[in-house]
Amino acid sequence: MLARGLAATGAVVASAGCASLFGSDSGDTAVFTQWLPAPAALNNADHYRFDYYDLATLAANRDSLGGEPTVFERTWQPVGLGWADATAVVAVGSVDVVTAEFDREAAVSDLRGAGYDRAGEYKGYARYRNPETGTVFAIADGTLLVSAVDRYAPDAVDPSDRLQTVVDARTGDVDRYAEASDDMGALVEALGAGTLVRGKTMDDPEGTTARSGRFENLVAEGARSVVDGGTVEEKWVYLYDRPRDVDTATLERYVEDNDNSSGEVDAQFGAVEDISYTQEGRKGIITGTRDAGEYYS
Repeated sequence: MLARGLAATGAVVASAGCASLFGSDSGDTAVFTQWLPAPAALNNADHYRFDYYDLATLAANRDSLGGEPTVFERTWQPVGLGWADATAVVAVGSVDVVTAEFDREAAVSDLRGAGYDRAGEYKGYARYRNPETGTVFAIADGTLLVSAVDRYAPDAVDPSDRLQTVVDARTGDVDRYAEASDDMGALVEALGAGTLVRGKTMDDPEGTTARSGRFENLVAEGARSVVDGGTVEEKWVYLYDRPRDVDTATLERYVEDNDNSSGEVDAQFGAVEDISYTQEGRKGIITGTRDAGEYYS
């Protein structure tokens, strides 16, 4: 499930060999922030991570890739939908929101064939639950949501309840993350739109080290990737409690420790060139570029 993110922890992503996705940085961040409820409403917590993937832009730039990101199709299985037919995916904690051109009746048939049963309706979204796995789909024209049982959550929240909360965020009936949290609002503003945008707020990390990316007084962090022809423009934003907490020298050590110079695998800055470091208020920002052809090769 993509809810844990292609850029960091998901085993799905490791098999894809991709740390970032990309696309145009034009557009409005509301395309993903409208789906993000405040953490307390979603999972009785203070924080969660979101990921946004602009699949339409990926499809438009598929000739620049070293392969095709079919990994996304695992998000909505067993629904028979090709990744290039989807417009976008927003991973909202453990809920995935997929916008796509698809036949609603065919999608329902796929779910029923895989053992899903009808489980009611909410605000125009028909729900289907798998009684064995607990996974729940919610389907409307052009949109489907999917959520499994989150075995890592400190307080178990029913997948149907999480789906309803995400729909409520879309309709404006619960507080949204970027509006309820000044830190998330500042992070989203700094990141802007792109084909990959990810972010999260956090408590002040314990055991801070430059190599791990856990910095003292850090309250939020995120990344964005944008394609420009065959070049991917990368941006990482680290939001601190106060401007005086920002230390670009620590960010530089972080990059140096994760640039693959020691031959280690999964060094996220290994292929990044033209790296620069800036401070804007309480934000520490890293930017750089990489070759689009290295993705999915």
